[in-house]
Amino acid sequence: MPPTIEIEALVRDKNQVTIPRQIAERHRIRVGQRLIIVDGQHEDEFTVRVIRSTYAGVLAGMFGTMDENVAYVRGEREDWG
Repeated sequence: MPPTIEIEALVRDKNQVTIPRQIAERHRIRVGQRLIIVDGQHEDEFTVRVIRSTYAGVLAGMFGTMDENVAYVRGEREDWG
């Protein structure tokens, strides 16, 4: 599990909050992107989730590097033939 980052944010007029740069970069949040806010079980708790417009690249690196994946597929193809 990645380390938890806690950064204070200020609620401005119209209940607006700026997402801190470190959080936005880590979660690849871009201008115009939509978020879901889920009310928590406790009075002072809620969760913000990013709605992805595309899931391309979301698993990048999960199964090794591109070179490792290509080598694996080539090895499997050689075993077929």
